[in-house]
Amino acid sequence: MYSKYLNSKAEKQILKWEKDFHVKIEISRPSKTRLGVFIPKQNGENIIRINQDLNRYSFLITIIHELAHASVWKKFAANVNPHGIEWKNEFKSMMLPFLNPVFFPEDILRSLALHMINPKSSTVRDISLSEILRSYNKSKSITIKDLKDGDYFRVSNGKEFKRIEKLRKNYKCKELLSGRLYSFSPLSEVIPL
Repeated sequence: MYSKYLNSKAEKQILKWEKDFHVKIEISRPSKTRLGVFIPKQNGENIIRINQDLNRYSFLITIIHELAHASVWKKFAANVNPHGIEWKNEFKSMMLPFLNPVFFPEDILRSLALHMINPKSSTVRDISLSEILRSYNKSKSITIKDLKDGDYFRVSNGKEFKRIEKLRKNYKCKELLSGRLYSFSPLSEVIPL
């Protein structure tokens, strides 16, 4: 069922969790704002949507992340924070058996092991892990980090910017039309002008 994204060993465990947590997993069109989402339902089967454009490693991390939400929902419903300690502990526990070379190459394993010490609400917030995961994408996109200060670029909504300078983590950019300043994540995908 998920063999395009998972090896048979991972698929077997994912299908088990899907049944255990009463959740239906849907592969969906890519979302610009998230890699996956858990949608609890009051009456009926919960839903998890995962972006179809993820590489196999991002897919596995994201599906376990969302299944951890399903597990926490089953135990606590809405009585805990979505990315609180209960979710962090569940995600760590569920991810632990996958932290081996059967599922991930060494470079991802090293970064993922560090990420799992205190998992963030999204792997996208972990720049180091995100960069390594992006290196396994089939299509290579250009990010703001690939540009130089002074370079011009466009984003997906058509707005045009000039990269000004690197801040601590992000990049300060100026919108050409309004002159307003914005902060961009280093992994923001851009179209150079």
